[in-house]
Amino acid sequence: MIELTEEILRSMPAPNQLVQDWKTYIRFLQSYCKQRGIVRPIVVEVGTQHGAQKAHYQKFLDAEHIGIDMVQRSAKYSQPDIIGNSHDPRTVKALAERLVGRKINFLFVDGGHSYNDVACDWYAYSPLVSDVIAFHDIRHEKGVGQFWHELVNSRSESGDKFIKIGAWGNGWCELGIGLIILGRTHG
Repeated sequence: MIELTEEILRSMPAPNQLVQDWKTYIRFLQSYCKQRGIVRPIVVEVGTQHGAQKAHYQKFLDAEHIGIDMVQRSAKYSQPDIIGNSHDPRTVKALAERLVGRKINFLFVDGGHSYNDVACDWYAYSPLVSDVIAFHDIRHEKGVGQFWHELVNSRSESGDKFIKIGAWGNGWCELGIGLIILGRTHG
């Protein structure tokens, strides 16, 4: 894995998240991989927007990246690997076929931001994940934030660990990334 430096980061496409949050997130994933001996992790990103983050996962984690998005945009950086509504069983099936029985190491959920969108993505994809699930925009009052808080409360006995990344302080954050490090009773 390549060390994430300011110089390298400036030479890459800008991520769709705040740069400081993104750097913290990628550094966490690098450390996680190193501690657990994960080589070439599988990353699935629900909601790829302009495809900028794929290059980050590949460069800093040597990851196999699979992007899911509803539309094939005139992407600046990369197209989604699977085009379809993330809630559609055909999209989930396409991902499962691509995984060929392998588990997802890191799932990044940043598609629709309504409560239903996030809940559908959780229930569709979390059974396919072995390590970490990340949600972007957990500070939304409704939708992502509400679902995040419900997960934290309902899975307190699961052995999962919950981490918030963002400029947290005085009750304020610029949207934030919520991480769930899956515990022994995931499923």
